[in-house]
Amino acid sequence: MVVKRLRWAGWLAALVALACGGVGCGEVGPSTLAAPEGSVSVVPREAVDGGPVAVDGGVQEARVSFTLPMAGQTFARSGLDMGDWVARVAVTVAVAGVHTLEIQVDGDPRERREVSAADETLELVLRGNGTRTLTAVGFDAAGIERARDTVAIEVTPPDDGSCHAMLDALGLDWEPASANRGIGDPVYVEPYFRSVAFRYVSNDAPTRMLMDCELAPRLDRLAAVLEEQGIDEAIHIGVYNYRCIGGGDPDTDDCSPSQHAYARAIDLWGFGLAGSDTEYVLERDWVISGGDTCPGTATDEADRVLHAIGCAMYEEAIFQIVLTPNYNAAHRNHFHVDMTEGSMFIGASVAGVDPAVPGLGH
Repeated sequence: MVVKRLRWAGWLAALVALACGGVGCGEVGPSTLAAPEGSVSVVPREAVDGGPVAVDGGVQEARVSFTLPMAGQTFARSGLDMGDWVARVAVTVAVAGVHTLEIQVDGDPRERREVSAADETLELVLRGNGTRTLTAVGFDAAGIERARDTVAIEVTPPDDGSCHAMLDALGLDWEPASANRGIGDPVYVEPYFRSVAFRYVSNDAPTRMLMDCELAPRLDRLAAVLEEQGIDEAIHIGVYNYRCIGGGDPDTDDCSPSQHAYARAIDLWGFGLAGSDTEYVLERDWVISGGDTCPGTATDEADRVLHAIGCAMYEEAIFQIVLTPNYNAAHRNHFHVDMTEGSMFIGASVAGVDPAVPGLGH
């Protein structure tokens, strides 16, 4: 390779010397050798990060540069995503001479795409507070890094990070409720979350629901899961019930209070399919089978939808406890889901043990 380059350089120098009348009429080097119009120049293997890359018409310097956000810019966590306050950051990166762009947040890749415009735009969703370092990395077609740029920004807490502010941000229709035993922040919420209506099983129409404020954002996330399955009605058998697991009074009995006593649980009896009178009911349509609850082996469409809903509530951490008809006899006709802190459970019961795990139940 080196010999061929030297020969080529020597022949080219001789030709130029003849053309200008002799040796010494002008130096010839890479800076004065332009590629013919419409050709593709060959980039030496010795090119390093930030070096030239081949493009139509010649050699172009690779570069990536943030135009948005600006260094030191501050973004408040004023939006919502998956029940959490987040900062939404508009990003614009000017690119040239690269094939692929990768965006990193604090060194972790967040998005990678082929370059299709001189200015690549996207939105980043950032959780947590403090200084965040954004990095744009440009790669050539062979996957070799050619250029990068970094910018540091600040993410700050929401101006109002209260649960009540979250209900407003979600667009829920709600109002404070009077004090009730066990409920830390009682609210009444109208039973419409996204396009899903929540109806008590014995009622003909949805009615407002008493709950702890922190349950409402979870129901909003659940509604998003239900929409994906074509559901527009959630049929439930209760949220608030001041009692122990299995029965009894938390104030007088030696027992474990149910999450229903805190209005931080809901029992889901069935689901209505949008645009029809079809209902998928746990007691009738969930098929109990051996093996893991998730993903399970669906026997028909109703069973598939019910398993998809139950598993999504667990896998997306919408609730900490998800008890299905697989769990025990007390749960054959509903999903019990709640917000037990420090827990993460879905599963089947152990033969002869009811419930399978101490402290779980409806």
